[in-house]
Amino acid sequence: MRVMILDDEQLILNHLKEILSQFEDIDIVYESTSPREALKHFDEINPEVVFADIAMPEMNGVELAERIFEMRPAVKLVFVTAYEQYAIEAFRVNAVDYVLKPITTSKISNTLNKLRKIGLGEKKEAEKKESEKKESEKKEGIFRIIGTQNNRFYIIRPEEGAFIKTVAREQILVTAKGEYTLKNSLSYWEEKLKPYGWFRCHKGFLINLNEIEEVYPMFNYTYNIRMKGVDEEVLVSRTYVKEFKEILNM
Repeated sequence: MRVMILDDEQLILNHLKEILSQFEDIDIVYESTSPREALKHFDEINPEVVFADIAMPEMNGVELAERIFEMRPAVKLVFVTAYEQYAIEAFRVNAVDYVLKPITTSKISNTLNKLRKIGLGEKKEAEKKESEKKESEKKEGIFRIIGTQNNRFYIIRPEEGAFIKTVAREQILVTAKGEYTLKNSLSYWEEKLKPYGWFRCHKGFLINLNEIEEVYPMFNYTYNIRMKGVDEEVLVSRTYVKEFKEILNM
């Protein structure tokens, strides 16, 4: 976690830094006794978590929180305070936690555990939404491959393609209707087309498993593939043979 720490008292700031430095996943990217100075460099520093005294004479914690959330809504804020009554203020501005002074390793450890759980939950939620989005696009047929041929753009459904090959650093989509030049790398298309039954069978080939017509063995434990409606054959290199055979139950 990228952490910024702010407290107008240098001794407390040093003590907080000393405790936070005990945790391997904490990277203290900025420390200051001046919240106004910290805000000047906030975008450049780009912290994930801010530990801040809620009662600083230069700028109180509530005002600081409002300024921070305007710039980075996703930042996690933890208030450090000597007064328990400030807890209400802390949660009013959506702080993750508040730590009562005197600061101890135990108190900071509990707060860090909360932050880790929040981070893990947000990561899982983001992954879930991305997965749902991809599945929705697949079901609704939203995703399309844009290829060019003779300076014209063609919109091609993933199921229409037979394979993509790398030729002279360009990606060429081969279909029963013809060949089309694609933008982006083969790795990009591997990720995009995997939900549609495409498979990386060679460092220079990506195939549509649903369009395979025939598979036959070659030398050195490799295989050749014939695709439906396409004359050109595709090689399955030794690197991908095991996974390829497992997918097809060979």
